[in-house]
Parts: sequence; structure tokens; C-alpha cells
Amino acid sequence: MDSVSNYSLASLAWLSAQAVPLIVWPSLVSTLLRADSPQHPGIQYSPANAVLEQYFARSLGLTQLALGGLLLVLSGVLPLDSMADAPEDAAAGPTPSASAVVLISALYHAAAASYSYARYYTTGQVAYLLGCLGGSVLATFGLWVLMFAGAKNRRVSRRTGADKETSGWPFKNVEADKKKKKKRF
Repeated sequence: MDSVSNYSLASLAWLSAQAVPLIVWPSLVSTLLRADSPQHPGIQYSPANAVLEQYFARSLGLTQLALGGLLLVLSGVLPLDSMADAPEDAAAGPTPSASAVVLISALYHAAAASYSYARYYTTGQVAYLLGCLGGSVLATFGLWVLMFAGAKNRRVSRRTGADKETSGWPFKNVEADKKKKKKRF
């Protein structure tokens, strides 16, 4: 498996871990995260609020499962056409839309991690801290995949074994620059 597939499967696992409790038992999740604070003494919890919370929790859970499924399909882990019709090259690597899918999902994980951290900072609830850690790990993994993972068919130098398509960003090759300076004189 390549890194795009690993990232897609890890994102699906994290989104499923969040979605299943929301779908199966939405009242538990809302009860665990409800802040009965003296800041809002006039707000009373009513059965109408419970029905609305269950609707939104189940909708969010189904949306997270759909996002995880889209990640798998658009990154090339699950092919859109049958394996018999697809050429071997297409089934071997990520699809052309894989980098866009990784970028959008990494931005989603970063935004969810930021929100979770803000809620943890204000409430101190450990569930938000866990959400922040999971989202941060996946956002970092997605950024790594965008920067360093790519196609397997790279042009490699026969003499040095270096990848010819690399650039100096974000890290400079100081040793190569020293050798170039020595050759100029």
C-alpha cells in the first residue's frame, strides 16, 4: 500500500470511530458533552431538544461515514470501475484526484482539531482533547502525504540514485550546493 491509501484508511477509521457512537447512541454523546454550567441558568433541557440533538448527531455520523467513503473512492483505494476492465497501471497507484482529496480532508482534520482544542481549552473535557489529538495526527499525516508522497514512477539518476524531480523546498541540499561552489572555481 502507498501512503495515500494508508492516509485514506486512517481517516476512514477515525471518522468511523466518531460516527458509530453518533449513529447508534446519540443521546450518550450529547449527554457526555453537555455543559451544565451556571453561565446559562435560564436554558432548560427539554424533550424537543433531545429529538433535535438526536437528529443532528445521526446526520453528522452519516456525513462522516460518507466523507470516509469518498476518501476511499477518490484516492483510488476502492476503484470506481471493475478490476477486469481497468488497466494494471490505474489499479497500482493513486488517482489524479488523490492529492486534492488529501488536501481537502487534511484541511477538514485541521479545522476539527482546532475546534476541539478551543472547546477543550474552555471546558476542560477530555473528549475534546482526544478529538484534538486525533485530528492533529491526521492533519499532520495528510500534510506529509502532500509534501513527500507521490507517484512511484519517478526519474532517478543512475549515477547518484537521487530523484531528479526534487526541489530545494522546504529543505535545502547544503552538500550539493558546496560541491557546486567548488566546481565553479
